[in-house]
Amino acid sequence: MNEVLHFHYDYSKCMVMKLGMAHPDKENVGKSKVLLTFADALEYIKKIDNITQGITKIYYLVGWQYLGHDDKYPDFFEVNEALKRPEDKTAYDSFRWLSEEAEKYHSVVSVHINFNDAYENAPSFGDFVKANALIRKKNGKPHAIESYNGRKCYKTCHKAYWESGLFKRQFDRFVETFPFIAETGTIHVDNFQCYKNYAPYVSIKEMQDARREMIKYVHAKGIDITSEFTYKESESLPNKPIFGLPRDHFRKYLHDTVGLIPLSWWCYRLTPQELIDTPPSVYCGGEYREKKYNQLLYGNMHGEDIVKKDDPHWAEEFIHRFATYQVPCHFLNAHKRLAMNGKGNNLSCQFSEDIASYSKGEKITRNGKVIKDGDTLFLPFVHKEKQYIAYSTKGDCRAWDIWESDVSKAKLYKITENGNVFLKEAEIVNCKIELSVPPKTALLIVCE
Repeated sequence: MNEVLHFHYDYSKCMVMKLGMAHPDKENVGKSKVLLTFADALEYIKKIDNITQGITKIYYLVGWQYLGHDDKYPDFFEVNEALKRPEDKTAYDSFRWLSEEAEKYHSVVSVHINFNDAYENAPSFGDFVKANALIRKKNGKPHAIESYNGRKCYKTCHKAYWESGLFKRQFDRFVETFPFIAETGTIHVDNFQCYKNYAPYVSIKEMQDARREMIKYVHAKGIDITSEFTYKESESLPNKPIFGLPRDHFRKYLHDTVGLIPLSWWCYRLTPQELIDTPPSVYCGGEYREKKYNQLLYGNMHGEDIVKKDDPHWAEEFIHRFATYQVPCHFLNAHKRLAMNGKGNNLSCQFSEDIASYSKGEKITRNGKVIKDGDTLFLPFVHKEKQYIAYSTKGDCRAWDIWESDVSKAKLYKITENGNVFLKEAEIVNCKIELSVPPKTALLIVCE
């Protein structure tokens, strides 16, 4: 394992998600298509805090800058004016307001930015050309590897970006412009993959070394970097994606940023041994992308696709995903991974305290007894003592084991976006509690 930085959060215990705010409007050029304003975002943050029982949450805003998502990178110095509150003078003021207000709801609000992409409409684009800090073809011309929002998307050459001092200048300006974001101690850097440069030739290894220096520089400013992928590049990979997959898609290569990036949104091609050897506090993920791992280790729920303005069913789906994915993830992260067994869809993982997770049937057991059976579960809520989360998609009625021996009763609450609703008290007899869980309902059980 590489050196391990001291991260400002234990991401294995946090709920980390993105909120889609805006993107450039294709039908109205020069305008922003708003998904959520800053005021809208706070309303969802309040309700999500109710659902998640006050655990620490980190939100990365997507499309907070310029006209929205993927606009004017590699610059990130202006707040999207379409997102501001009517009572504020500027969108900057609204963003700062949101950051401060979110703290009241156990929430950290930061940004989704990009150090890789460069668009010709970015104010600093000419600086990158002059510094030779763009990936170039063999003929020496900058290489527009992708396109977004109808614009060519060039890629930065990490080596030149770093060695020219341009990265330091860009990031210093960001920190000076947005001190309240820097104070959160975390940012999400989209697609931070390495690409070859052909004129002059720069190897993937040199690019990785420069990326490492960039990460350390950001960290020296008191800020963690989370990112999009598990970075396992090699010299053999072409600059363009292969079959639509990320470029770092061979599991045999070394995980280059382990110890430097504590969380990736999409975890790709990790080997069973890597998953055993690397504790979640050092590296964890949102989605593992490989179904067998998603059903085995779970992860941070992808809330961005659930939180949609004017969707009357968002809370039901959010509660379902929180109960069946986020809660099991945090529960398993609290136990040491000991061994992977089996293959394919029959993979299982053994944890400390005789906990086992099985990809087949999405089951979790303790001492051989089932505590999660597909979308029906009764799991300790590891963030608080003597509390449990129960949930069932289809509804369930059975007796569950209580782990503590010094409790005799429990208060039952229905979890809702507007707060917990007290239902009743229940007796605990011989460390067991009888529960009837209605369909698509999450219960909080507080033992006394």
